[in-house]
Amino acid sequence: MIILLFCLFIVTINQTIVSIAGPSILAELGGFKYYSWIFAGTALTAAICSPITGKLYDLYGSKIIIIFFLFIFIFAILFCGLSNSMFSLIIFRTIQGAGIGGVYGIIWIMTASLWNPEERGKWVGIATASFTVGTMIGPVMGGFISETIGWRWIFFLNLPLPMILIAAILMVFPSQEKVISKKFDYKGTIIFILFVSSFLIGISNIVQDNSYRYINSIIIFSASFCSLGLFIYIEKKEKENALIDLSLFKYKFFIGGTLGSIFLVSAFVTWSVFLPLSLVTVYGYSLSQASIPLMTYAIGIALGSSFFGFFISNEKLQLPIALIGFILTTIAFSISGYTYLDINFNLLLIIAFIIGFGFAGTITAYIVPIQNKLPEKKIGVVTTWLQFSRIFGNSFGTSILGVILLLNMNSYNFEPPREYIYNPDNISSIEKIEEIREKYVNSGNIELFDKDLKSSKNNLNNGLRYVYFSSSIAGIIGIIISIFIFPKPALLRILIRKKS
Repeated sequence: MIILLFCLFIVTINQTIVSIAGPSILAELGGFKYYSWIFAGTALTAAICSPITGKLYDLYGSKIIIIFFLFIFIFAILFCGLSNSMFSLIIFRTIQGAGIGGVYGIIWIMTASLWNPEERGKWVGIATASFTVGTMIGPVMGGFISETIGWRWIFFLNLPLPMILIAAILMVFPSQEKVISKKFDYKGTIIFILFVSSFLIGISNIVQDNSYRYINSIIIFSASFCSLGLFIYIEKKEKENALIDLSLFKYKFFIGGTLGSIFLVSAFVTWSVFLPLSLVTVYGYSLSQASIPLMTYAIGIALGSSFFGFFISNEKLQLPIALIGFILTTIAFSISGYTYLDINFNLLLIIAFIIGFGFAGTITAYIVPIQNKLPEKKIGVVTTWLQFSRIFGNSFGTSILGVILLLNMNSYNFEPPREYIYNPDNISSIEKIEEIREKYVNSGNIELFDKDLKSSKNNLNNGLRYVYFSSSIAGIIGIIISIFIFPKPALLRILIRKKS
């Protein structure tokens, strides 16, 4: 179990360390339109790998599968650091996501399988603590490394740790024979990948610069939903060898757990992906300063996990815990949007803590109670599917919030040098801003520079405002889902009946 916790810790660091480096990456590689895909691409393949991991675990056991995904992880880390364009970075981050999803999937399956329902909550809490420590350390490391030796080293310096893990797994993990009686659902897997990837690509295509983007999106979405229909047909025929057990969808806890997991992560991904843009690009904080709210957010998760973990086994408290989490974060994101985050830094830290604390409540409510309400023999499938839902929520949230950001930013058509300052790629770096200032001086337009720089930052800030408001809407949807699936206290049941 110690090796599993260390795996979780290392993978989490590598996932969160990139968030704070986003503005530095953007300043060097450009490609603001595709910024969200640095994170969405990783989450996409991680989501796809989650249910696949469950089937591979049944067929080959934990040892060979976790080593396989760690090798993918190492390969991707190396080439992320070597990337010389936004496109290549997104490609290798997407490959890295497969490694992350596979390792996460094995860890959560084994955590659920090794312990009975009474003990499971405690060990999920310990695993969550390991995840949280990685979440806390990642942004601080990312900010420090990016400022001192450059963003590429956030990848290079992490290469040795997964290699050490592979050596430890080879020595400690027992081998497991292949389960001959089962076969892998290749057709279902391919169609499932097509469905998920085309759905997210369709969302991103909405903001592409061509006159056919809406027609293209309709075609892509049509292909996605046709793939979904074909996937359901294949899974019904496969039955026991199916990638996903469709019979689980007869349980409201499974449906609600899926939707709730998607929306809770869709809301909370805002803080890790878009907050650095607000703080570094708009308000001029250093990367190290911008990492402090992310660390405070992680501290909120750590304390919230410990606090809510004590009460989550009490069925009467499961709905209140879920509601408290969603309500706190809905309020915090609404404040973020209303104020444009142009607030005292200490107040920003309080908001960050509230969001983290609320996230801990919702994530606790949407793991153990859902597992315990469904058949014990389905625990592996349920665990990987909930993991898929959370990671898909990450990718879905990042993609759709990226679209919302771009749709709420104005486009400007100025002649050089003014066009440079209105390009979001160029306002994340002090060096680039100084270069553009020199061009203003040389062109005789220096009196416009400060006004144009402020206008460009305000344009980005306006788009980010709608991102925060959208996250609060996701929180409201989470509240509705929670009321639908969790057991209701007597007073709430009476109120619902009276309304009806």
